[in-house]
Amino acid sequence: MQEGLGEEILERLRREFPTSDTKFLMMFIRVIHLQHAVPILFDQYFSKMGLSKARFMVLIQLFMRGGEKGLGISEISSFYNVSSATMTGVVDTLEKEGYVTRSHSTKDRRRVILKLTKRGQLFMRRFIPVHSSNLRNMMRSFSNDDLENLMRLNERLVESIESFLSSDRLKVPEAGYRD
Repeated sequence: MQEGLGEEILERLRREFPTSDTKFLMMFIRVIHLQHAVPILFDQYFSKMGLSKARFMVLIQLFMRGGEKGLGISEISSFYNVSSATMTGVVDTLEKEGYVTRSHSTKDRRRVILKLTKRGQLFMRRFIPVHSSNLRNMMRSFSNDDLENLMRLNERLVESIESFLSSDRLKVPEAGYRD
């Protein structure tokens, strides 16, 4: 992974913005860069596995939580915080591939229920052990404590950002970037 922003750039920022914490700014830029890189790398990983990350996300939820009753498409889309339209496109593909079925709830016709087909169940039963082994190999340089700390720090980052965005502390430059 590239270092990207080095001492030369940091020094230029210090000169241009002497009252700003430029070292912290640079660290945060690196955090953003890394947080952006992870989903791209996982997209590449899932592609090599013959799947998309979005399709995996639907399949794993149905496999783990769906059971005999299935899950509502809205439950899955809200779990991953994506629009129903986005989720519908993913489900269309999974349905064409024969991994899921979709039906309407008998109690509320607007509610779409997804269930894994036998093919979907079989696929997940084959996929999960291989995926688990790949993840362990991918993360072999991390101890279990490292992984727990990584999870804890990511959760703290999300909580911190959510808290900040819902507070009145957000400052916005007087002129927008379009000016």
